[in-house]
Amino acid sequence: MLTDCGHELHRLLAERRISLREAARQVGCRPGYLSNVAHGRKSLTPRVAARLDSVLGTGGTFAALAVVPASAVSFPVLTVPVPVTAPGISRGNAMAVIAALEEILPGYIQADRLVGSATLLLPLRSHIPTIERACEVARGQDRSDVLAFASRFTEFCGWAHQDAGELGLAMQWTSKALDYAVELGDQRAIAYTLMRKASIATEAGTPGHGVGMASAALARRDALTPRLRAVILRQRAQASAALGESEAASRDADAAVDEAVAGASQREDDDAPYCSPVYAAMEAGAVRLRLGEHAEALAVLERSLPQWSGTSQPRDRALFLARLAEAYAATGDRDRARAVTEDALTAAAGLTSRRVTSQLARLASKLAAWNDDAGTAAVLTKLAALAVAQGGPP
Repeated sequence: MLTDCGHELHRLLAERRISLREAARQVGCRPGYLSNVAHGRKSLTPRVAARLDSVLGTGGTFAALAVVPASAVSFPVLTVPVPVTAPGISRGNAMAVIAALEEILPGYIQADRLVGSATLLLPLRSHIPTIERACEVARGQDRSDVLAFASRFTEFCGWAHQDAGELGLAMQWTSKALDYAVELGDQRAIAYTLMRKASIATEAGTPGHGVGMASAALARRDALTPRLRAVILRQRAQASAALGESEAASRDADAAVDEAVAGASQREDDDAPYCSPVYAAMEAGAVRLRLGEHAEALAVLERSLPQWSGTSQPRDRALFLARLAEAYAATGDRDRARAVTEDALTAAAGLTSRRVTSQLARLASKLAAWNDDAGTAAVLTKLAALAVAQGGPP
């Protein structure tokens, strides 16, 4: 059975009319190795992935699917040492330990939503050796349960690093989460994690790579819930917008909103409960902003403004307000841009999220045209102070 990587490889080979044997020759590996990679029997190494991207002209698509060797994973200097082994974990207690960690994870997720990720990175990393050891020793059904949790936890760890602006570590942990999901054969977890890799790649400046990952995530869309389809489509829209592909970006952004509306009544749990219709609309507005369609972006964002009052998602509300203020600024409405920027600053207070500060930095560049206005100059001073306090945009 072909993996997502295998489907993408065979699709590209067919498009380019290259045989697997010829591709292997150009890449410098054995045909059998590529076949094993396509069917999930072997891991795609970073070296072969880079050669495939070069030979097929895929701009990093296969690099995202490559397994990062454990030796390549490094952390910034930490103030508290993190143990590299968990000797107390055995086959007998692995499941009980994972069950205890399952009780903790929702608290981390809620804290991240309230204050951002920066303060969570050290405690999150401290659990990784325990989780990896549990994966090593667990067998049978216990192993499946441990892997399912490990995939969720390491994906969240990747997200936290992305929100903190540490994109290299974000991709490494998200790749680890994908490894666990692939071993499980969980199509929904695979699709969601591929979407997360697409998000990191796009943010890192390789949106072509992001489009490829998001498309791979949608390869088996019938197996996904409406919310999962929505969150993947909006990510592909963001990547397409970064490439300037307006038609594809607009189509996916609109489809994401439709899927999110359908997902509002779904009964199945999934990894994207946050992808509500109002969230998808915010992302659609961001896509229009990126495409330079400022009036369209403003119309989309204004319609959903009332739904953001009293939200339990402070970071998303801060992002929404910053984007709305940018839309006002881009359409020449200085006074509304300034007023909504003040609201965005209030919403961002107490957050430690580089995504939010980056969005506010883009907003500041739009407001700078009116820096001779006293009120706008005061707002720009507040934006600059926030950027300095949080280390500036990535």
